[in-house]
Amino acid sequence: MTKTIKILSVIILFSTSCSSQKAVLKRNKDLSMDFTNITYLITLEEFEKTKEFILAKGDKITYRNYDNNNPHYKFPDFDVFLGADIGQRNINNDPKISNFNQLTISDWNSDIRYYELIIVRKGDIKTKKARIKKGMNEERVYLVDVYGKGLELMEKKLSNYLKQIKTEITAANKLYTK
Repeated sequence: MTKTIKILSVIILFSTSCSSQKAVLKRNKDLSMDFTNITYLITLEEFEKTKEFILAKGDKITYRNYDNNNPHYKFPDFDVFLGADIGQRNINNDPKISNFNQLTISDWNSDIRYYELIIVRKGDIKTKKARIKKGMNEERVYLVDVYGKGLELMEKKLSNYLKQIKTEITAANKLYTK
């Protein structure tokens, strides 16, 4: 009798473990990052101009535990950070070591705090640059939904941030070209 109880206990424990493992796998699958092509909202040239503007006019701030000294610019209502295209191999985000393929817009007062934009330049897939996901194509800019907020909603809100960025860069360029 006690042998039967032990066997039943092991079977119940095993089946519970398997079902909870399936739940963990399902949750992880649900958290996979989605992305969408937003080159119609921000062209490759605009991404590059924004990057150059941040490097020329911004400062450096560490805002995450992944790397340090991220190039940063404080816009009136939000912050923008750059991330190196070779990831932690350029842990201090030194522009002399590598280029930048990640532009993160952070709005600390919004329900969506992070908008991660990734540029995939010609040759980036072959050289396996950081943050490029399967299905991305070269010569495109993508919005990545890192936190599962919904790409459609993010796209709608993103356009307002991009307008502010373009307006400020245009105004600064006019100021410095006079």
